[in-house]
Amino acid sequence: MNLHRSFIGFDGKIKLSASKIDKLKTGRDALRADIKEWFSENSKKQPKFCWQGSFAMKTTVNPISDDYDLDDGVYLQGYSSNENEWPSATSVHNWVKEATDKRTSLDSTDKNTCVRVNYADGYHIDLPIYIMKDDEPYLAHKSNGWVLSDPKAFTDWFIDKVNENDEQLRRLVRYLKAWKEYNNVPLKGIEITILVAENFDGYDNRDDKALFRTIEKILNTLDKNFSCVKPVAPGENLFENISNTKKNTILSSLTNLRKDLSSAIFENNDETATEILQNLFGTRFPKVESSNKSYVVTNSPGVLKHDGRSGR
Repeated sequence: MNLHRSFIGFDGKIKLSASKIDKLKTGRDALRADIKEWFSENSKKQPKFCWQGSFAMKTTVNPISDDYDLDDGVYLQGYSSNENEWPSATSVHNWVKEATDKRTSLDSTDKNTCVRVNYADGYHIDLPIYIMKDDEPYLAHKSNGWVLSDPKAFTDWFIDKVNENDEQLRRLVRYLKAWKEYNNVPLKGIEITILVAENFDGYDNRDDKALFRTIEKILNTLDKNFSCVKPVAPGENLFENISNTKKNTILSSLTNLRKDLSSAIFENNDETATEILQNLFGTRFPKVESSNKSYVVTNSPGVLKHDGRSGR
């Protein structure tokens, strides 16, 4: 059964709506103005800004909890490459928090890696803070001080991956983000983004098969070496300190996803295919329609192999 149109319909439901995108952009611009005003009033050089994360990469998923977000980096200006002359990470967090504290009716959250501005409409904007040193950005981490971190390089890396491949890559990232939230799989969005981009195996006009093939490659990669290395500075392994419990949960969840997705692709009955897919992705996944069938399969159970053919 060709499930491509059903997945495209699902993508339409999990992508942020135009109204939510507008809210995030409006909030971002207002916060930038607040920060600029505070810095001017306190005799500090105007910062620069660069949006980053899933919003910039166009992989944001409208979550079930309706708590969606945007990341906007605040790049402080006027500092030398001598870290000893920099203000403390805690100090710059305080600056940004003070600058934005009155923007909404809810209290902001001062996290280790950013200042989070919360909105009553069910979204938030994260404001990580950076200083450049020899063309490399250092993040103000409240617990660890100034740490090398390059979110713009990561965004550029992902966009290059999309350009090398296809928009299908972005859709697959969104599908897996929605799946992990619905099933409480202990994977972070950045980890899914890296795993999909590094193991992407596209299939023309078939998101269902592309998703299956990519999941299969991810599992093969993780079976050989359970790691998820960030492709830009500082190049850390995001799975380095993961517990065995989380590791086993991730592997078993991906294995079950691969098996159930294969069952749905080889299913002849629309209702059964719909039930399988909604068990995987939730009721936002649309009902499968008979018109999606592109070929007839036998009644004997099949397993979708990497080449897209049935293996028995």
